[in-house]
Amino acid sequence: MTEKQILKKIDAWDENDNIQAIIDFIENLPVEERSTAVLSELGRAYNNFYWLDQSAENEKYLQKAIDVFKYLEEELGETASWNYRIGYSYFYLNNSELAKKHFLRERELQGSGNDVDTYLACIEYAQEKGISPVEVYNGGREGVQYPLERFLHFLEKKAPNLRTLIASGASDAELESFENQIGAKLPEAYKELYRTFNGQKQIVPFFATGNQHFVSLSEVTEIQERWLSFVKQHYGENWKNVQLSEEIFFDEEDIQNTLFNEKWIPILAGEQFFICMDLDPKQEEFYGQIICVMLNEDINNFEVGYLYNDIKDWLGYIIRNLQSEQLVYNAENNWLEFAEDGNYQEAAYYTEEERTALESYIETTFGKFDEVLHELVSPDIHCDIYLIKPTPERNYYTLVTGGMGAFQMYTPEDYHASPFAELVINLPPTWNIQSEEEKDYWPIRWLKNLARLPIQHQTYLGYGHTIPTNDALEGTNFDCLMLIGAVAQSEDGEQSQWAVAELPSGKEVGFFYVVPLYPEETQFKLDQSADDLLDKFEAADIPYPPVVDINRVNVCEDYEAMETPNLLDNIAWAFNDRFYGSLMHFWDGIRDYNADIENDLEDFTPFATIFSSSKVMMMYEAYIKSEKDILENERLLNPETFDNPDEDGMYYARILAELESEDRNYYGALNLLRHIHNTLSNKDLGDHIFFEGFDLESYQEDGTPVIYLNLGS
Repeated sequence: MTEKQILKKIDAWDENDNIQAIIDFIENLPVEERSTAVLSELGRAYNNFYWLDQSAENEKYLQKAIDVFKYLEEELGETASWNYRIGYSYFYLNNSELAKKHFLRERELQGSGNDVDTYLACIEYAQEKGISPVEVYNGGREGVQYPLERFLHFLEKKAPNLRTLIASGASDAELESFENQIGAKLPEAYKELYRTFNGQKQIVPFFATGNQHFVSLSEVTEIQERWLSFVKQHYGENWKNVQLSEEIFFDEEDIQNTLFNEKWIPILAGEQFFICMDLDPKQEEFYGQIICVMLNEDINNFEVGYLYNDIKDWLGYIIRNLQSEQLVYNAENNWLEFAEDGNYQEAAYYTEEERTALESYIETTFGKFDEVLHELVSPDIHCDIYLIKPTPERNYYTLVTGGMGAFQMYTPEDYHASPFAELVINLPPTWNIQSEEEKDYWPIRWLKNLARLPIQHQTYLGYGHTIPTNDALEGTNFDCLMLIGAVAQSEDGEQSQWAVAELPSGKEVGFFYVVPLYPEETQFKLDQSADDLLDKFEAADIPYPPVVDINRVNVCEDYEAMETPNLLDNIAWAFNDRFYGSLMHFWDGIRDYNADIENDLEDFTPFATIFSSSKVMMMYEAYIKSEKDILENERLLNPETFDNPDEDGMYYARILAELESEDRNYYGALNLLRHIHNTLSNKDLGDHIFFEGFDLESYQEDGTPVIYLNLGS
């Protein structure tokens, strides 16, 4: 094997925390294949073996790691990663002096090692307290004692005026009374937090984000009543029947899909933005998880999302951001705020100069706008919609977004168009543009949805992209939207070039037409290409610029998807525990993985049809801890599964999973592999984590394919 292939194999095992496999693999490699990079990974694996089981017996692995790194010192001693890894070994052996030396050198070399600032802070705090740095790192009582002490210590040193807002702690009697009040048992870490301080003396913003303050036990009921009142006001007395849509709710496996839950206990609260402890999770193991809730009168902008596993992780996040100065004290406002260059996502708005130039370009290219549909709530972008009425020359309405392009989309490295975009849709002159009925309003709704899609999914929209609407758009048979380039036209009506607005800031904003598609057209585009579909539009005399016609001809009416079961035969992949909610994120992962091992994907068509069925039955083998690891769409094939646990308490299982595509009549190749990956993400595959295709075993009577998944080591 080449060094690159060896390192990729190691990386895949590392993602699954299969450290023993890495150690065994490297220790058994021929001497000539144990390169400097490979040996460095062996030292790292020794460190990680200890990290997984921090027993006194396993401290010998830390010493083994040090021996490996010292052997490599001549070659790697002046690299950041070498200093980080040997510093890590010394830290967990409680050798503060040498750990500090190497962590400081790592920082001088501008490395990116995890938690270097945290390790250095732990060493400093441990020396002040006269305890070991590992004790500080582990957190003390309930894992939060020392993070809380360090938080208050930071306030005393850097923000004394803010420190005065912190109230004294709650008594055990008060905590017990609060448990009786809410009818639930509080996690011990939560109790430790409130024993340390019970909210604030004054209800003023402590954090700039959402103007949030720390909530005292006595405030919880009042805040929840205000929250529930908001929900009832905007969603009615039957609000319990209202749920967030799949497009905006990404944590349905972990969090109850509701707008209010009395078991969501606010820890931080603003006017409409809460950080809560969840005492009613979807799964018992997530009891006490930290979630965020952002109220909004528009259900499409109402947010409920997972943040952290527990109080300890949440406090760790705050401490890390304070140490790295991503979270800083603003003395003028007397609050903590994220630095502009931090990892906090600032809202993206056009400057006044940019918006003026954008509006001028819209009028020059698409026509003079008669009305602007202003957005009232703008948490991330301010997306107005410009309305251009029909004229004799352009006998259709044109709706143009204005605000999406202020945000730089997450484009891949090989994307050559602008990362800034706005959207356009043309509607017939008979369209009831003022109506709020869904059959008339969906174009506006979907312009707003698409404008935020790159932000919410951390992706991008570009030429030829298709976005399913799940259900058919009201009053139509369209169930997908495709983007095609908008072309600027000269005054004589001749098409010239792609519509791109050049703003004074140097930003170039491209414009895309939104074109609704029939299901068969979507399938044809996925199997072929957007260009091939547009050729069919042209042959059918469908005009450009495209104008929505709910009765237009279906240019692919008789199209049947081409089933190609071998589409994944040449795809390399290593399964891991990450859950991919976004198909485009998964595609990015596939491309990066195959590029790293120099596996050419040029001939791979990721969105083509692998099966002409929306359902696939998959058989595979894995290790599980209990019946809870079996998903709702799975069943065991061996009844005796739980008779014989292995030495680690795991059970070998043969499993049949029913995979179901979001598309009604077919399964795309990439989507099938994503669903396979997500199904396996909560399983232990041992050393066999590498995708080696599948065997097509048979078809059921209804045409559902049955496959057997091949896994390699």
